[in-house]
Amino acid sequence: MNPVRVPDDTRSIQNIGEFIMSYQPYQNAFLNALVNRIGRVLVTSRLWNNPWSVFKKGKMEYGETVEEIFVNIAKPHSFDPAKAESEVFKREIPDVRAAFHTMNYQKFYKVTISNDQLRQAFLSFSELSDLIARIVDSLYTSMNLDEYLVMKYMLCREMLNGGVYTVTTPAVSGAGADPEGAVELYRQYTNALTYLKSTYNRAGVRTSTPVDRQVIIVPVAAEATIGVKVLANAFNISEVEYLGRRIGIDSFDFDADDTARLAEIFENDPDYTPLNGTEVTALQSVSAFKCDPEWFMVFDNFDQFTENYNGQGLYWQYFYHVWKTFSASPFANAIAFTSQTNEVTEVTVAPVSSNVAVGTSIQMTATVEGTGLYPKTVTWSIKGSEELASGTNIDPTSGVLHVAADETVGNTITVTASASGGQTGTSTITVIASS
Repeated sequence: MNPVRVPDDTRSIQNIGEFIMSYQPYQNAFLNALVNRIGRVLVTSRLWNNPWSVFKKGKMEYGETVEEIFVNIAKPHSFDPAKAESEVFKREIPDVRAAFHTMNYQKFYKVTISNDQLRQAFLSFSELSDLIARIVDSLYTSMNLDEYLVMKYMLCREMLNGGVYTVTTPAVSGAGADPEGAVELYRQYTNALTYLKSTYNRAGVRTSTPVDRQVIIVPVAAEATIGVKVLANAFNISEVEYLGRRIGIDSFDFDADDTARLAEIFENDPDYTPLNGTEVTALQSVSAFKCDPEWFMVFDNFDQFTENYNGQGLYWQYFYHVWKTFSASPFANAIAFTSQTNEVTEVTVAPVSSNVAVGTSIQMTATVEGTGLYPKTVTWSIKGSEELASGTNIDPTSGVLHVAADETVGNTITVTASASGGQTGTSTITVIASS
């Protein structure tokens, strides 16, 4: 920015303001410089910061998709010299898994600064800076609040959809509470996460999380009931370490203000589903959440502060654009501790029955009912009344059934959807000739 020449006889902030406001190019240059300076300060010293920002993976400068790669452990083989000469060059492909996390959040925040506001602020340097600081801070604070709410909503949805391993503990408060019993289970699973197990992550890969990497999220009510010292002991760390690795959360559900804010954030988003009463009850029973920090796949893709001047209305419009990626790693360990029983009670498959022509496909869907934080995913399998053709198959995850062109007409296919607890639902598909 080129320097602005202020007359020598201008002695007060009011006179400086009058001079700057009298010439639009001076006003534009001055206000832009002031807003940008204060904006940089507020980035490092906000009035309210997202307490979960420690989980963020930084800024992704280019592209919109992150590929996360995990290499599972290798298989053991018995030493046998007799087999060595025939198997030495036999390939063994490593078990490499990949997950993709794509940018799924593009928002902007807007605020207006009028010429009248700016003119009235030229009473003192502090009042001028305070006006701009409060206006700019409203944009950054709004972004931090929304970032926190979206991360919290993502975690809650993962728990509700069965994407997080759950442990049933005694309640920590209320009738029949047994905080000591809950703490005992916290301690047990803190140690369990240090072993190479496939139990505690959604992808079912063998991985571990050392104690010094485990992050603890405890609602303020549960922490107040149990006590910091007891919780630190439960997680096998000192009280100081606990406070350093405990991530704050108000609760695992949302009050009326936050629910309304989420509705604004996800306006016109078809993937957003507000929490219903049953889901809120399930979330209120969660007393703690432990995870590897890598469970949160949150990236800043783009952020930019821009402005334009409306000459007709004599006001400035300031815009703060933020694009982000919110996702969860299927390979990282995570455990939710809840006092509610978690179980699948019923699995139903649609359509219940149908006729499917040879050489065509049909989408099967499964609905899983249960209580608590039960898994809603199923695994698909098929069996025919007669031997099935080699090309007849069902995708084990998507549930798309394909009937081969050479499948036997009249063959009856039983489609089974199996939930993790062993409950199943079935459908009957009859193979018919193509029309």
